[in-house]
Amino acid sequence: MNLGEIIFLITVVATLGGAAMAVLSGSIVYALLGLVAAMFGIAGLYIFLNSPFLSMMQILIYVGAVSVLIAFAIMLIGPLYRKPKEWTTVGKFVAALGVALVSLFTFVRFVMETFGDTLPQGVPLAESPSFKITTKEIGRLFFNDLVLPFELISLLVVVAILGAIMLALFSRGNK
Repeated sequence: MNLGEIIFLITVVATLGGAAMAVLSGSIVYALLGLVAAMFGIAGLYIFLNSPFLSMMQILIYVGAVSVLIAFAIMLIGPLYRKPKEWTTVGKFVAALGVALVSLFTFVRFVMETFGDTLPQGVPLAESPSFKITTKEIGRLFFNDLVLPFELISLLVVVAILGAIMLALFSRGNK
């Protein structure tokens, strides 16, 4: 086993461990930390797929923005120890396993319908095709052709922040 394979296995274990922590944790703060770890692991997997731009976007958008947004929502809502726990650890594990199995089934079905029996047998990473589009071209697409979706995503983030503030105000008013 070479160093690259060892780093890949560490990245996979960190991703799966963070995802398990996010699902099985009894504390919402620890669940958020697990989610951040899983998102960093996914960014590491993008590096192994020779996609550094996607990796940086994963870190900037999901780890940076979405995780901070969730942390602010947790802080605004306040302590959750007053609410009864509805899910046990076994229930969380069964739900996570169910979602994982449905996702795996959907992925395998998609791959089989798309490629059929023409799946390549062990194509090495060095022979994989490189992307023809550069980061500069992606930036031009965002600011020239895809301005409306880019602005709609910004609007969605603002609405999510306002929703978190409203949830916090309503939860504090019901004490």
